[in-house]
Amino acid sequence: MKYKKRVVQIFLLYVLTIILMAGFGTKKVNAESISNSVYYTLGTQESGFITENGDDKQYYMFTLPESGSIKITGSAYMQYIDLYVYDENANELWNKEQSWNSTSEVISINHTIYLTSGTYYFCVGKDGGHYGGFDFKIDFNPINESFNEINGGSNNAIANANSIDTDGTLYTAQIAVNDEKDFFKFVLHESGKANFNALFYEMEEVYWKIYSEEGIELLSKEPSWNSTTKNIVVNDDLYLTSGTYYIAVSESSGCTGKYTFSLPFSSSEEAYVEVNGGSNNSISSASSLDLENDYKGQIALNDEKDFYAFTLDSSQSISINVQAGMEEVNVYLYDFSGNELSSWNPYWNDITKKIDFKETKILAKGKYYVAIVLDYGNYGDYILNISPLTKNNCPHKDYDSEWHDSTYFTKGYREYICQECGYSYKTDYEPVKRLDQGYLYSYCYAGKRNINVYWSTITDASGYQIRYCTRKDFKSDVLTRRVNGQSSDRIIIGKLKRNKNYYVQVRAYKTYGSKTVYGKWSGKIKLKTK
Repeated sequence: MKYKKRVVQIFLLYVLTIILMAGFGTKKVNAESISNSVYYTLGTQESGFITENGDDKQYYMFTLPESGSIKITGSAYMQYIDLYVYDENANELWNKEQSWNSTSEVISINHTIYLTSGTYYFCVGKDGGHYGGFDFKIDFNPINESFNEINGGSNNAIANANSIDTDGTLYTAQIAVNDEKDFFKFVLHESGKANFNALFYEMEEVYWKIYSEEGIELLSKEPSWNSTTKNIVVNDDLYLTSGTYYIAVSESSGCTGKYTFSLPFSSSEEAYVEVNGGSNNSISSASSLDLENDYKGQIALNDEKDFYAFTLDSSQSISINVQAGMEEVNVYLYDFSGNELSSWNPYWNDITKKIDFKETKILAKGKYYVAIVLDYGNYGDYILNISPLTKNNCPHKDYDSEWHDSTYFTKGYREYICQECGYSYKTDYEPVKRLDQGYLYSYCYAGKRNINVYWSTITDASGYQIRYCTRKDFKSDVLTRRVNGQSSDRIIIGKLKRNKNYYVQVRAYKTYGSKTVYGKWSGKIKLKTK
């Protein structure tokens, strides 16, 4: 049974071979050289045959109206086959050696190739002594390139770079097998940040670089794709002075494909306009700085330091303040002769992603320089301010502390006082002091129309207040008497009604100036007059 099935398969293959060969003879597709190639219409199905003693290669010519990708699909009915793509000058651009599936005994063809516009040749070639029929189709997918390129590319060097805008315009381009790099030119009319925002589709690796107008490389990066999305996403801020620049995108490790990008720009609003390379990069070219004013600047790819000069008319404490949107920066202070007096390396807050640096110095009368300098590739904008030291601009780094005991009128607290500017704050509060609660002695007694009241004395008291009333709840008709002196401990209250119950309480009081505080009332006692 298996033998019969195999005979049928061989017979059908033989019939197919005869049919294909007959068809080729009609179409004249046995093109053994590029000069005799068969014109191929994109998107159509084509068939051919590699014979045992015939031509080793079959050539098909096609034309791409614009840059894009071609997808070659098809099948071959032999053990091995070679595939090629040539440009119009017969230069080999791409090749692939394929073998069949040993079970189906069929070669499956499926390849995507990126090419510029132009004329090309697709070639099916014999591999060793293997022959048989094949079929294929080439589909074209234009990428709508912003700058159309022909064979070999059109913007492969700084000299023929395409000009792009920095207004956020989205551009489309590709890296092709015959166009391995693209150059783009842009102009900045002031210093600031250009955001290179790019998406590389299904490209495993790519190179991109920034060049100055003189062709000096300022930055080079080689990002790789996200293994899940199969895309490369670039979102990098490029800090540059005003001037002309170039972005170059090129292939890495043979990776080709489509990409899109934009380059929106935002100004750094520098106080002193700088061009390529910077303008205040040394003490001799330092920019003038007035005290108490803010000066905006930036550390850029091509401007790694800025110098500022300022003058003090008298000896004084100053506050050096730097705010920056970068991870680290270096700050230097020099005297008139260029001797370094101090240096600092402030680091940003991990939460705010901002540097807020403040430092104080006591300087004599004279001229000084401050330099803001790049640290480990951290570029970005900054604001510099140098002012006479005040409580508002002092960093308050060193404090003295003093404890203040609580009184009967104020809470106790610890006061921290800045050693630089005298700024202070309070903390660690404890409650105000309270006068103790006194009590009436048991030997208080009533006489004829009077009462004799005795009480315990209270430490720190300024005197005592006595209240008495014929009502037990003290809600009305309450009378008070005041006795000055901490040691006072008795009073006789007369002119009272005869044969009447009086309720009595006492409390201590403390005075300080016009202020008075009181302790709690004592327990009450009842005395009946005679």
